[in-house]
Amino acid sequence: MEQSIADQKARELKIDKTHVVREYWELIVLKGLYESPFGRYLIFKGGTALRLTYGSPRFSEDLDFSLTKDILKGKFSSLIKRIISPFSELTQTDLEEKHYTYLAEIKVTQNYLPLPFRIKIEISKRETRNYQWELKLLNSPATVLQVMGQVATLEQIYKDKLGCLEGRTKPKDLFDLWYVSEKLKIPYTPKKWASKKELVRDLRKYLPKDFWPAIEGLVK
Repeated sequence: MEQSIADQKARELKIDKTHVVREYWELIVLKGLYESPFGRYLIFKGGTALRLTYGSPRFSEDLDFSLTKDILKGKFSSLIKRIISPFSELTQTDLEEKHYTYLAEIKVTQNYLPLPFRIKIEISKRETRNYQWELKLLNSPATVLQVMGQVATLEQIYKDKLGCLEGRTKPKDLFDLWYVSEKLKIPYTPKKWASKKELVRDLRKYLPKDFWPAIEGLVK
């Protein structure tokens, strides 16, 4: 991504430049995944899907998927290598095929950023029967690139986020639940949170300044 474009988009979006560059590369990786022979078995979900498909203002660092059928066994490593090989900025730093999950980590080195950053890919092998998805267009203000792929519905992401809050409590999940509730016109009930200051500090890193006031209403 050219530095002048990254600078311009960061000003327009009122967010740190690294998030803009990350989103540019996320679309590159998503294009590689969905245009591969395995793309039709992937269901994009989670916070990044919420942003790139449903317009969430929260920038996100991970690419999360479910599989409609596990066809990646023994092929995941070669898939990731094929996606990153055309780009000198991308390096594979981690890759695992676990019992329930495929995991990969890609390091992005952009010469005008002070530090490299990483994009994590996590693909769940767990049963996806009755998992709701639609064919959607993925896009970002960081790039003209657009990708078509299977994405979890808003209703499904809502269920997923409720499940996340039962097992863990992360600021990003609270914001995502609030955002999906707004989109679906479902009442959102503020959650208990030990440290509001911690919540605000964490979420401000991923949100444009225009959305900082929304953080206050997430917890009580």
